[in-house]
Amino acid sequence: MDFEQRYRAASTRDARFDGVFVTAVRTTGIYCRPSCPARTPKPGNVEFFATAAGAHEHGYRACKRCLPDAVAGSPEWVSAAWRTGWATRLVT
Repeated sequence: MDFEQRYRAASTRDARFDGVFVTAVRTTGIYCRPSCPARTPKPGNVEFFATAAGAHEHGYRACKRCLPDAVAGSPEWVSAAWRTGWATRLVT
């Protein structure tokens, strides 16, 4: 995937790409899942990594909203997905 494809996936919060890459934001020092409900950063402030460990090695910390370090299927992963779905239903 190139930068534009990854940025489009992150800006549309496409959960299909969770686990494929993480989005790191230079201005905040935080990395997130592509499906994170946080505001989409400007393209110039974004860096992509294949793994959360790669982002962590470059000095980024994990987002506390989407928990990108959580292993798929773990209670943390399920909880984050549930909270996002609940919040979306609450707003709509």
